[in-house]
Amino acid sequence: MAQLEAPKGRSRMSVKSDMCGKWKLESRDEHFESFLTCREVGWFLRKLMTTPANVYQEYKLSPDNTTFTKITSSMGRSTNYDMPVEGEYCPTKTLSGKQELGRLFETSGGNLILEMRYVDTGNMAGITRHRVEDNKLLLEMQCNDIISKAVYTKCDS
Repeated sequence: MAQLEAPKGRSRMSVKSDMCGKWKLESRDEHFESFLTCREVGWFLRKLMTTPANVYQEYKLSPDNTTFTKITSSMGRSTNYDMPVEGEYCPTKTLSGKQELGRLFETSGGNLILEMRYVDTGNMAGITRHRVEDNKLLLEMQCNDIISKAVYTKCDS
């Protein structure tokens, strides 16, 4: 008896599809401020980002599947961050305030990777790994040898 196979590239949903929706920050490890310092985030923004508050991240995929948008909300303020799903891009705002080049891609192991490089040197600014497991969004943010982890819980629709 012949086995039915899923069409190529359709064996499981993409990580981006799994990430779509609204997520609430559940926990962040003690290395987050060190990660932000390494990423050259200024003092004031670093203090805002590490102040205890409800933090939400919402992810959306454009209808044509070309843009992945992250909306971060905290303390009555929200910011949108658009990322093309293919190729490199230069965001208008970066954590460091410097010009950076980003690239978003999925791995065969079920991770969505965001790499950011400094435009002037080509050096790696940071890497963020996203993974959805058991209705949790797991983030691993790396800058040089500093790794910070965060866990988000899916909000009810």
